[in-house]
Amino acid sequence: MRNNIVNTVIALGIGALSLIAQPPSVRQIGFYGPTLLTEPGTYVLTMGQAVASSTGAGIIITGNNITLDLDGFAITGAGNATGVGVRIVGARNVVVKNGSIDSALMGVVAMNSSNVRIENLRIRGLSGAPPEAGIMLVGTSNSMIVNNQILNTALGIFIRGGATFGNRIEGNTLTASATNSPLGICYNPSDTDSNGPKGDLITRNLIRGYRQSLAFGDSSEFNVAEGNTFIFRASASSNPNASNLVRNNTEVKMN
Repeated sequence: MRNNIVNTVIALGIGALSLIAQPPSVRQIGFYGPTLLTEPGTYVLTMGQAVASSTGAGIIITGNNITLDLDGFAITGAGNATGVGVRIVGARNVVVKNGSIDSALMGVVAMNSSNVRIENLRIRGLSGAPPEAGIMLVGTSNSMIVNNQILNTALGIFIRGGATFGNRIEGNTLTASATNSPLGICYNPSDTDSNGPKGDLITRNLIRGYRQSLAFGDSSEFNVAEGNTFIFRASASSNPNASNLVRNNTEVKMN
């Protein structure tokens, strides 16, 4: 009897280990038109994609627990200041990583979401007028924008609305070559929320070539910007609300 009990426990243990060791659901996706992701799992791009609709998005994520791995491929916009590479709406626990987004009005937009991670993307704009942006968060909390390269967008990273809070923006490189690109990282109210984002950490970013590297709106509160490098054309930062902390940043004005 004792041996049977021991054998049963060992068998259950092996079964549990086997279940833990199994890889998560991985689905390869190769397409040219807009795609909607709603089911949990990991999705891996197998080819480049063009944003088909001038006002739409290449990939829309509305489901929870989704990882989108571009696997080195590119999502390419029409190049006429329209379209979004990846749009995340009303989702939680989402990762977008490892590829390029070119020539869209906005690279990645997360709206009304939480626990989003945007990492290791190369986003290239056309140095157009706002609201062209590399990455935008609206009403999104507890999220991370890390280790991305954003080139030639009018706005590098755009953070909006009072329901946006507790995010980390770290280790990104934002570069503008046009002399009129206005803002590297910008904190503002949104169209439907007059309050500004609150309680974010902005650290270890390189922001080069924008007229202003960092701007906080009046209603943006309790944000911390520390340890960044600001290489700017007109001013390093603006901070009309004393609750925000901007300190220990390297500031260099371009001649």
